[in-house]
Amino acid sequence: MDHTDQTLAKAAASLTVDDYRYLQEHGMIAVPAQVSDPDTQVTPTQEEEEPPEPRPKRKRRTIQREWPAVGTILEADYEGVHYEAEVITAPRYKSGRALKILTGPAAGTIFHSMTGAMLAATKVQRHENDLGRKGVANGWDFWNAGEDAQ
Repeated sequence: MDHTDQTLAKAAASLTVDDYRYLQEHGMIAVPAQVSDPDTQVTPTQEEEEPPEPRPKRKRRTIQREWPAVGTILEADYEGVHYEAEVITAPRYKSGRALKILTGPAAGTIFHSMTGAMLAATKVQRHENDLGRKGVANGWDFWNAGEDAQ
């Protein structure tokens, strides 16, 4: 029994019959139902409540994205740091393409998704500056093709 349980036991032991009745009348103590098994205590509110209806599963939304052509250099600027990645051929992936990060601590790493590449490219910077996922939610919005980079 931990300290909290001991404190509660002492408080319960000091209750008078009048205290107990007051607590019951005001719904502060559950009235045990008549059950054949003394170890099983069910409060009347538990018997009367119906379980909530399960919420329907939300339909997953897919957005069709078109990968840039193989060889395209993608650029991004995040919190004053410039990043670059190249679209490469990756036959084992469904899209047939992947991103190879060219700059920063993750340089040379290959990712099958734009978001994965974005998170890896900015990981060290986000950690050092305690940024969490601030401003890096969607890799498709993060990377820009060459001249379109800001």
